[in-house]
Amino acid sequence: MTFSQFELSEDLIKALTEIEYITPTEVQNKAIPKVLEGKDLIVLSKTGSGKTGAFGIPIIEKIKENSSMPQALILTPTRELAVQVDQDIKKMSKHSGLKTTVVYGGHSMFHEVDKLAQGVAIVTGTPGRVIDHIQQGNLKTKEIKYLVLDEADRMLDMGFIDQVKKIIKTVPRDRITLLFSATMPPEINHLCKNYMNNPEAIEIQSESKTVDTIEQYYTRVPHNEKRKQLFRILTVENPDSCMVFCNTRIEVDKVNAYLRSKGFAAKAIHGANSQNNRMKSIQQFKKGSVEVLVATDVAARGLHIDDLTMVINYDVPQDKDNYIHRIGRTGRAGNGGKALTLVTGNDLYTLYEIEEHIGAMIPERELPTEAEFQAMPKREPLPVEPSQTEQKKAQNSKPKPSQSKSGNNKSTYNRKVTNTSNTNNSNGASRKPSDTVSHSQPHSRVPNKSRTEAPKVTQPIQDTPKMIDTTSVQVTQGKKPSLLSKLKGWFKK
Repeated sequence: MTFSQFELSEDLIKALTEIEYITPTEVQNKAIPKVLEGKDLIVLSKTGSGKTGAFGIPIIEKIKENSSMPQALILTPTRELAVQVDQDIKKMSKHSGLKTTVVYGGHSMFHEVDKLAQGVAIVTGTPGRVIDHIQQGNLKTKEIKYLVLDEADRMLDMGFIDQVKKIIKTVPRDRITLLFSATMPPEINHLCKNYMNNPEAIEIQSESKTVDTIEQYYTRVPHNEKRKQLFRILTVENPDSCMVFCNTRIEVDKVNAYLRSKGFAAKAIHGANSQNNRMKSIQQFKKGSVEVLVATDVAARGLHIDDLTMVINYDVPQDKDNYIHRIGRTGRAGNGGKALTLVTGNDLYTLYEIEEHIGAMIPERELPTEAEFQAMPKREPLPVEPSQTEQKKAQNSKPKPSQSKSGNNKSTYNRKVTNTSNTNNSNGASRKPSDTVSHSQPHSRVPNKSRTEAPKVTQPIQDTPKMIDTTSVQVTQGKKPSLLSKLKGWFKK
């Protein structure tokens, strides 16, 4: 099959060929004819199945020409998706002469207003920014013929559903509405019943990259409560063995210390650990003496534990493939397993990308209730072991030998005092007792024992002035003979 079967214009076929749209995907094959017929559609399909082409191709085919007001409005949950959709629409409409633009928060408002004023056929945007332009009169919706709600369940998750309803109320009733969603929550179902005209449903089944025996789900948590909620989840779930994955070494050490303080026999492994320590911790984990292994992705690959009960992503992995490798530690050898991901508000879009990558939806689960948590037996805190990072810091912070308050200072003091026993300076003059005292005063860090011994060393210095000629002292001190003394010397001669 090719796109020619849909009897599209030559300009559109040419553009599709240039971007290597040769064979329609399943969702495109089922949706494009329905949209061309002018029917409302509900399409249940995962991201990455070719949905943009499923609504973009028939819309471009039907609009044909520009007008002073937009004829199609596409709503997406994120700015990244809005930009991507607009770029795809531009490529598909390259030879059709249609103008498109994208609007989203954080983008130049002046640039968007200018583009809208020039006249565009298709507008793609996030709900918040679209509402702003409608309220300010920049975006006219009177001639909208096609309204697309892309990833409707995501917009619901991100709290945009009320804004979406406001936008729907501003567009004509005799429009064609196309709703694409991976799931059908009750709120989305309610939206379809109230704002769509006898829609037809299309559901696309997708293959998953993850093992079917792994029960995957995610839980939303406030960022500042992640450790607390991890502890409560582990307490209620009470897995025989569990791996907790973090994105950084520092977080691994913090989570490990926290779990041990709450009574869990936990060990931490990451790149800062020596190979011997890592292997020792893994062996203890396999034998059951360690029940929770907290790790970075250094342990995600190549670690085989046949009966691992649970994997928890404390941090959403930054690499989508790492999600597969992490949860793949459980569900081995035909055994079942659980994979839970803790998700904060900033992690939702990354989670959606992971779902697209693995080809499966990850359902949400509520946090344990207070009653469930209180019903579990309490644990006694375990001693917190210093991490290797802390041990290295402690070694680096040790004072150097020259700074230590040891006998080294004593020897330095004695050496300096002993030097003062040389009663003659470079000019042959004796040093006064007061010189010895002033020389020793700066050594404020000298131990008390050395201070008590000092007078014994300085005793000979007190006797030396008796053996010195007074005249030589005066000369060496820089005093010149008086005129009277010179005259007396002449007379004696």
